[in-house]
Amino acid sequence: MAKPNIWIIDTTIFLNILDIPGSNSDRATVLSEFEERINAKDLFFLPFIVLVETGNPIAKLSGNLKYEKAKDFVDQVKSALNGVSPFTALKFPDKEELLQWIDNFPTKSSQGIGFGDYSIIQDWQEQCKLFPGWSVRIWSLDAGLQGYYS
Repeated sequence: MAKPNIWIIDTTIFLNILDIPGSNSDRATVLSEFEERINAKDLFFLPFIVLVETGNPIAKLSGNLKYEKAKDFVDQVKSALNGVSPFTALKFPDKEELLQWIDNFPTKSSQGIGFGDYSIIQDWQEQCKLFPGWSVRIWSLDAGLQGYYS
């Protein structure tokens, strides 16, 4: 039996899943693909940087919607942390990892890669090492993050 795929979830995907106005134009497609991947028993990893990046568009919403979407976000993250969600939350990088990432960031930045995307790529590389022989991919609507797979 084939192993399931491992998907590193990008902010663009998580915002669509959470249905955040202004960041959800691909929601129908994302939810359809998400359902297919859940049915295929694929695994979904949620990087810490995605949590940080997702909070910004939520905070820019108006009125009661801001609170409602923030509550949805909290519920999803708690579910991931408690193992009752399709997502598994990835750990925050430790000091040594972060120091290495920071040292490499000027080169990545000169290539047009922001720190958030760079940290997702680092998470992808770590999961590839932890799961050799598995298909590890980044699921993103951002062209700069598409095409990462092992």
